[in-house]
Parts: sequence; structure tokens; C-alpha cells
Amino acid sequence: MKILARAVLGTAATLLALGTGVGAMNTASADGPDTNPAVLRAIASQPWVDLGPGDSDYRIASARCYLVQLGYYGDCTPTSAGEGWPANLGDALKKYQKARNLPQSGRLDTETWGVLRDNGGEVGQGSTRRNQIKGIQYAMKVLQDRSLVVDGYYGAATTKAVTAFQKRKEIDADGIFGPITFRAAFAKGAETQRTPGR
Repeated sequence: MKILARAVLGTAATLLALGTGVGAMNTASADGPDTNPAVLRAIASQPWVDLGPGDSDYRIASARCYLVQLGYYGDCTPTSAGEGWPANLGDALKKYQKARNLPQSGRLDTETWGVLRDNGGEVGQGSTRRNQIKGIQYAMKVLQDRSLVVDGYYGAATTKAVTAFQKRKEIDADGIFGPITFRAAFAKGAETQRTPGR
């Protein structure tokens, strides 16, 4: 029952964050403030990608950087495993999940992705969240611009990559990486040219 309640609350939070329904983001908000509601619904309907030991995916490298920023993991520099699942990541995720009252699966599961998105907030040019920015840059390097340097600075090149990604996903492009862009970048279908279901 607790899991069902958390899932319902997570879905409600996603819809509110993505600007659908009561409490929608107003036009003064960043991260695609004028995105078409149909696009918002399509992005919100994309399932999170469940990842664990043995998996290899750019999302793992990005999530590690988010966890470093939040104080739950030690390092987000590329490892010899690249996008693979490091042996110590499961324990770090369990600590993070415990602190957020989530089931301690030690995996990047649906609930964990939702909370990581919410904890990340909005990041844009001039932000000082260096490790989180590295996670964003790593995703944009894979999804949008292979030449992007993963340096932890949200400057013109990162803004340009995020803006281009938003445009092709039909998000109102403002170069700010927030909850809408996070889901478009890390949920299923991120690698497709357009937002799936549109």
C-alpha cells in the first residue's frame, strides 16, 4: 500500500512539475514554460528506465554525478567501466533511497528517478552545481552534441546543447535543464529524434 501511495504521489508530482492540471507551472517558470500541453503529456507518459548491476547506459554515469552533487556518492569522473554499473553504486543508492523514504532497491528504479529529478530542480547558465552539471553534460554529449566538454560549467556550449535538445523534443527551448527536460533526457525514448507519442 505504501508503494502504491508513493507511486500515486510521484505521478501527481510529475504532472504538477510538467505543467498539467491544477498547479501548473506558470509562464514565468523556466524549463520550457510555453511547451505545448500535448508534448508535456507525452513526456510525462514516458516510463523511466530501470537500471541495476550488469547494465551499461549513459543514464548511470549521469545519475552518479547527481548523487555526488547530493552527497551520496564519491566521484563522477569517467571510470574504466564508462557507462557501466560500478560495484559501489547500489550501496550509495540504498543510502539515498533510505534518506528519501523510498524502497531500498539499490537500483535506478521508477521512484528513484522521480526523486532525483525533483531534487535536481532547475539548472542553467551560471549554476555552481558542478557535479550535477557534469551529469547533464554527459547526457547531452550522448544525446545531442558529441563535442560537448564535460567540465562542470554551465556555459554557452552547454546552454546551446540543452536548447537544441529541447527543440528537437518539442520543449519550449530556454536552455534550462529542469524537470521537463530531465524526463525527456532520462526516460525511455530519450534517444529518439522527437518526443515519442507525439
